[in-house]
This record gives sequence, C-alpha cells and structure tokens, in this order.
Amino acid sequence: MFEKNEILNWNEKDWKKKAFVNFTEDLTGKDPKFPCIFGTSGYHKNELRFDFFQKIDMESIKLLGQSLIEYLKIAKDLGSYTSFVAFFNIETNKNVEEYEKDFWQVLNMLHRIDESPWPQEISKDTNNPQWEFSFGGEPIFVVCNTPAHKLRKSRSASTFMITFQPRWVFDEIGLLTPKGEKSKKIVRELLKQYDDIAEYPYLGSYGDPENKEWLQYFISETNEVSNIEKCPFHQLLNKNSVGKVKYVSGDNISLEQAVFELLPETGSVEVQRNTPLREHKTHTHPTNETLLIIEGEITFYTENQKISCKSGDRILLPANTKHSSIAGPNGCLYIIALEFVNPEIEKTKEKVGAAL
Repeated sequence: MFEKNEILNWNEKDWKKKAFVNFTEDLTGKDPKFPCIFGTSGYHKNELRFDFFQKIDMESIKLLGQSLIEYLKIAKDLGSYTSFVAFFNIETNKNVEEYEKDFWQVLNMLHRIDESPWPQEISKDTNNPQWEFSFGGEPIFVVCNTPAHKLRKSRSASTFMITFQPRWVFDEIGLLTPKGEKSKKIVRELLKQYDDIAEYPYLGSYGDPENKEWLQYFISETNEVSNIEKCPFHQLLNKNSVGKVKYVSGDNISLEQAVFELLPETGSVEVQRNTPLREHKTHTHPTNETLLIIEGEITFYTENQKISCKSGDRILLPANTKHSSIAGPNGCLYIIALEFVNPEIEKTKEKVGAAL
C-alpha cells in the first residue's frame, strides 16, 4: 500500500507510475472538472492510498485483501475523504462487458477469502437498500473504472481500476445533511458536463427504499441494466454461511471463471461431469459444499426442496445435508468447492468429545 508521494518518485516507464499519473491527471483536471469533488479533496489532502496488482488471480486477490485490511486499520486516521484505489495490469482492449465480469469476479474472490463475519447491520440481500459490499467487517462502497469507458468519462481510466470507500466516510462528510445534499447536487451537475451520455438513472442514496447500491458499483456505457434483480455478487461461499440449502441463479460462466470464483483460500475444488440423466442417490457430505453449474442442467433434491439448476446457477449444501441429484438430458458439468477440514483438528475434537 502506497501514498501518492511515494509513487510520484517511481520510474516513468513503470506501468504503475503511468497508471497513477493518468489517474492524477483525470482527478485534478480543470477543464472539465472531475465530478467527484470528494475524491479530489482526498487526493489533495493525501488521504488516499493505492496499490497495484499484476493480474486477477487468487494470489493477487490475497495480496489485495491484505492491503485492504492494512488500509482499513488506518483509514479513520487518514481523514474524512479517504479511499483505497487498486490498479490492475490486465488487458486494456477488453469491452465494457468483459471488464464488468472481471470486476464482479474480484469482489466475489475477495469475499471468499474474507476472514471476518458479515457486519450484522448490513443486509445480505443485494436488493435490500441496506446492502453494501463488506470486507474485514467494514461496509465499503465500491466503484470501477476501465479503459473501455469512453462516453461515461467519469468511469474511465487508463487501466482497470477499483476504488474502495468505507461506508462511514459518507457519514463523516454529512451527505444526509443540507450541506451534503448541496454537495451531491454539485456532483450531479459536474457529471452532466463531464460525461458524453445522459445521467445514469440508478444513482441513489444508501438506505433509500428504491436504491440498490450494487447498481452503482459498475456502470456501463449505456443507461440500461440487463437485470436489475440479479446482482453478480454471490455470498454463498463465505465460510460464515450456515443453515439451510441456498440457491442463487446466475448467468453463463466459463470453467476458468468458475475455478477462480470458487477456489478457497484453504481447501479444494473438483470438476465433475455427469452423463445424461446420471443419478446420485441420497447421501451426505461431512463439510459445506458449493456447486457452480458450467454446462447442462441438474436437479437437486433435499428433504423438503427440489432445485433445478442451469449454467451459471450455484447451490450451497451445508454439511450433513441429505440430498440426491439427477442430471439433465444433455448431462451436466459443474465445479464443487469443498470447505477445508484439517483432519488433525478433527481428531483432536473427537478425543476431547470422548473425554467429556
């Protein structure tokens, strides 16, 4: 994690320095003026922190998670306009839709390695006005910028970039006060001057009955959203998820994307292919399992549920859940993520239990 003065002293040929200089020029430009006056203030006050990552893979996401935790520990000491900005050295010739998949992949992978419980005051339902992405026990508003954004210049960057802003920042700067409302109006007016496209119709305020925070995280080059009910963030894999069988519908996904999303920090993934109409009789597993469907269809049966899954859908089977399944007429390919179990710890538990 770095502050701006460190980065400005780096070699001009370094991709990190180039990405940061472009970021600085956008943020501090005068004609037109960058719309986010809060981000600009944070930059000038040296309240922003930055980090750089070579790719989107599990190793990089672990490093990102470590940097985020380090940042969250000092964020309140930095000031009221603080944010954490992550730059990624990935392809710069992707289209907006491809970058959108990358963005949600990053958030899903971050969530998988998060060791902290989901904050009790934050809804787990992405369509609830009280939902916000959380990491390290901290609710965080997230914004993505990409090289593919041309019309919506406020979401453009020379490289793939994600900004993380703690939820408490919005309280600190008083967005719900008359002064805050005035500031929001200024931002909206600047957006109209800055972007070459009409204002995004899903801009809202946290907690408002009609607001969905996730719709503001990644904004496309159009003012249309394919499905405003289906957020690409999936919370099934959090190790703190317990209880009944859970199902989330999704969109088509590749095998590589599925492995990145499901690969646990400590654990394993399996690839399984069922032949047409292959049946698995009723059985249980000793650990939590999450299944993500890649191709075909499969139907799961539990004691009181029937769940039909297609490509992109996922299902969480808590440990010891009785279930069976049957593949569709064209078979089914899916990934299984197994929660890690340390056999030595389990043996110790058994001995302690027997002693008691």
